[in-house]
Amino acid sequence: MNNIKSIFSIKDLENVSGIKAHTIRIWEKRYALLEPDRISRNVRTYNYDSLLKILNIALLNKQGLKISKIAQLTDKEILLKVREHISEEFKNQKALSSLKLAMYTFDTALFNKIYEEQMRLHTFSEVFQIVLGPFLNFIGLQWHSKGLNTAHEHFITNLIYQKIQLNTESLTLDDPVEGQATYILYLPEEEMHEIGLMYLNYELILRGFRTIYLGRSIPLADLVSLKEQLSKIIWISHFTVAPPAEFIIRYIDKIKKELLKDGDYFWAVSRKFNGVNEQENPNNFKFLNSLREVVKNLQ
Repeated sequence: MNNIKSIFSIKDLENVSGIKAHTIRIWEKRYALLEPDRISRNVRTYNYDSLLKILNIALLNKQGLKISKIAQLTDKEILLKVREHISEEFKNQKALSSLKLAMYTFDTALFNKIYEEQMRLHTFSEVFQIVLGPFLNFIGLQWHSKGLNTAHEHFITNLIYQKIQLNTESLTLDDPVEGQATYILYLPEEEMHEIGLMYLNYELILRGFRTIYLGRSIPLADLVSLKEQLSKIIWISHFTVAPPAEFIIRYIDKIKKELLKDGDYFWAVSRKFNGVNEQENPNNFKFLNSLREVVKNLQ
């Protein structure tokens, strides 16, 4: 464990475990589950053992074990109960909780340990879809609710970037097949959330497709010159924050007019398109709600 953070606030415990701070206080008072140190009358602090304990309690409670029953167990018995309850879903939940802990404590060694454990059990695609993807969704929710600061987000997302790049670089690139489409992956201007697009690039190369990966914040005007250089293109873009919802239809219209030529396709990935009428768009324009849906379309 890196010696970066060893003292935690009750807000830290809430963020990592998903148990509300006021619930933790009630459990402390009613069941003496945790023994915090007090800086003052109203300020509690917790050590690493307390953080691990609340994680295990949260996991058992989500599995249906009542808090009154958990309170009767010793710390050792709680650990044994955790092992008894392990299933695939429970393992995934435990991995997600551990990833939260790694993020909030800036612990690279813990992140790598979780990742290596998962890779012994699954392929990289499975690890991303069952652990890293859901964890990124958690980060997004925390960001929007202001429960996460930039340092935490950048620390953990950079570690995930590294794993995607490592696995992508390990793939063997076959010679392009004549007549095969080229997938061009990019993010629109002011869109910086790149991990999903990087993962799609991995899945495409894994399946033997030719890709051109352009990455974040690419002006539409800079893409137009590419369309004449390649005979058949499937464009893929992932929209999370940009362009704003009120400009999304205008952006789609510009793509249809300026970017697509006969035989090309555009795959637009975003939940922003739930209200878009697909009947008004050409057959070569596909709207997809999630990365998982894109991967299904690659089968």
